[in-house]
Amino acid sequence: MKKTILMVAILLSASVGQAQIAPLYKSIQSTYKGPFGLNYLQGSSGRISVRDGASAPGGQQFQAAFRNDTAMKLEALDFYMGNLYTTNYYELMGEYVYGKAMSSHPLNHQGLLDASAAALPKASSMVRHWLLEKHFVHQFPSSNLAQSFKLRGISGSEFEQEYARYFLNFYVYALTNEKQLLTALLLAKGSPIATSSSLERARNLIAASFDSAVASYGPDDSMVKALYQLRNSIHNQLTQSVIAQIDAFQRQYSSYGDFSLGEIRSILVAYYSVSSQRVSDAAKKIGASDIQASADALKKGSTVAGCLDLSLKVAALRSSIMDNRLYPADKKTDVLLVLITASQYLNKEMNNLKDVNSKDVFKVLTNLVYIDGFLIKDNWNYFTSEIDGAADVKAVAAILPDMIDIANDTLTQAFAPALQQWISVEPKMQYFVDNTIKSSSLNTLSVMAGKIKR
Repeated sequence: MKKTILMVAILLSASVGQAQIAPLYKSIQSTYKGPFGLNYLQGSSGRISVRDGASAPGGQQFQAAFRNDTAMKLEALDFYMGNLYTTNYYELMGEYVYGKAMSSHPLNHQGLLDASAAALPKASSMVRHWLLEKHFVHQFPSSNLAQSFKLRGISGSEFEQEYARYFLNFYVYALTNEKQLLTALLLAKGSPIATSSSLERARNLIAASFDSAVASYGPDDSMVKALYQLRNSIHNQLTQSVIAQIDAFQRQYSSYGDFSLGEIRSILVAYYSVSSQRVSDAAKKIGASDIQASADALKKGSTVAGCLDLSLKVAALRSSIMDNRLYPADKKTDVLLVLITASQYLNKEMNNLKDVNSKDVFKVLTNLVYIDGFLIKDNWNYFTSEIDGAADVKAVAAILPDMIDIANDTLTQAFAPALQQWISVEPKMQYFVDNTIKSSSLNTLSVMAGKIKR
């Protein structure tokens, strides 16, 4: 009887909370700056609005827009919008180290690590909503929410780069079980830490190009407005789709004589053409000599055997990432970089295979699904053993649907209850799971399974 009463109370509470979320969410979607308030210069002893000649009290820590009042009301309902690395990390530190979420304070990274057990529940919910918000912004770029992230001054790329490392170091250090690792890996893949120094040149070039265009044509020119959107995409929401945006811009404004767009495009194409050298470089940074050696061997030419060797070593790294004795907080982000860079490379190599009729191909893919966080270690060991024991690759094909189902369940569970909240206010978000799978190693696994000769 008591359990029944408790369950009814929980359901009623969730229903009331959801009823409060919907109108607040709608308000944000109809507002020019979405979930963001004023753009601030944040210092250790205060924050002031951005203006010429201003300096942050106590020395500048970052420039960003904090959540506005509506977004803060949503946060109180455990629904996070307006997620930035700077403000999210700073808020967590304010609340769990200094006792006030919106305080101005010195950076005390160790203090937040010491408070990680208390901070993890809020950080985990924040990350779930953060990833869902990122997905919505990417899928619906013309929405008011997506446009609000492109406004100049919402976040400085150099500060987001710095605070992404702070946040991810803390978050992975704080995790208590490997089922939580999937969200950390997904967040890292879309974060500024996945960028390279060459991307800073691309950002500097597009900023200079835009400023030059404004000076020559004025801010109301249609070409300048299109260039402004391109500039903001490169600065704030950089993905591989920006290459297509550059191509579209150059087709529409073929008379635009700034040749820096060609260099920017070349930088982005090179960045997204991941190689074994990038895996080797990432492994060298954390002293993973075994992974570095495997990646270096693949420079001579990719083979299934070589990819299997690399994937096994990277899977072992994934197994050890949460061991804070092996990899302390200040190394967590660099370990994540090895995992996501190796995953990019191996997925590309597997997708390029013409002949998949080898059990080793599917051992690599099973390792990849594990590396990406879609399987926990027990699942990974089970499916690896099943593939080893299969008579041939056709028998492996019968095992794969179960693996995909379990991985699908892992993804769904990782985003509960945030995904259900988002779907209730944005029904199109029901495709989040499918879209996430399509851009992951699970899609590679499914494609490769379809190539098995029956």
